[in-house]
Amino acid sequence: MSEEIEPGLPMIEAGRYANLPAARERGLVVAALGLPYEIKREARMWVLLVEEQSFETVRQELAAFESEESERPQSRGLLPAGKVPTLSLFLGGWVLGSSFLVQQLAGRRWLEQGSAEGQAILHGEWWRTITALTLHADGPHVIANLATGLLFAAFVIPRLGGGLGWLAILFSGALGNALNAWTYRNDSHDSIGASTACFGALGILVGAELFARWSEPHQRNTWQLILPIGAGLGLLAYLGVGEEGKNIDYMAHGWGFAVGLVEGIVAVALSLKARLSPAAQRAAGFATLALVVVCWALAVRR
Repeated sequence: MSEEIEPGLPMIEAGRYANLPAARERGLVVAALGLPYEIKREARMWVLLVEEQSFETVRQELAAFESEESERPQSRGLLPAGKVPTLSLFLGGWVLGSSFLVQQLAGRRWLEQGSAEGQAILHGEWWRTITALTLHADGPHVIANLATGLLFAAFVIPRLGGGLGWLAILFSGALGNALNAWTYRNDSHDSIGASTACFGALGILVGAELFARWSEPHQRNTWQLILPIGAGLGLLAYLGVGEEGKNIDYMAHGWGFAVGLVEGIVAVALSLKARLSPAAQRAAGFATLALVVVCWALAVRR
């Protein structure tokens, strides 16, 4: 595979690149000088060729281009460099799966004690905002939330850290349930499921990416800012509203997303991941598990 723009004289190598987009970008620099170039594949590299007589001019222009590129602020992007902590995801999935198993063994009373019953929450049973996140209607319900929740968490955790990431996801679900109870304050409303927290995780991603783009002047334009919002709302609509007639609490999904959006903005604005030590991250992780245990202890004692 090769690209060629009006070569006339013998061509010599001006650069060698690991991928085609990088070679094409340098080729555009040459084209901007009004000079011909070729791009050819050699083994695993892409080679930029220019006319021998213009080599020195091209070399200087490419050096200036590389200098500008190195000084340009790099986008922090949606998923920072680094491994996704699979153990953390495994533990998250284990907690949700184990909770569903306990629910099946405990029977109907367990569901009644832990659901996000709106009037109960508004009259002081705040723990229901968290216990409801661990309850599910059936197997497909918990599997769907495991799939979406762990997927979104895999992107949140590298951004916020293992402990803070899970704590933020739990808080988005809990506050989303609380706001949902307030929304239906004049009605009898009940709900269960981790999906409020799942869409909270999506909101965290959107908020984090939105602030990251806003903080970089070369990305601070309308379309760059609309892109993460549009992508998040598109996923929310596709995954969180569902088909007409299905028993889906889309208001809870929306509130979870809104809370997560704010959390993502705040977390990146305050550089919380960089500020928290590994010990603090571990403490946040343990606090997440402890909150679930304490809330269930409060629920079953009644």
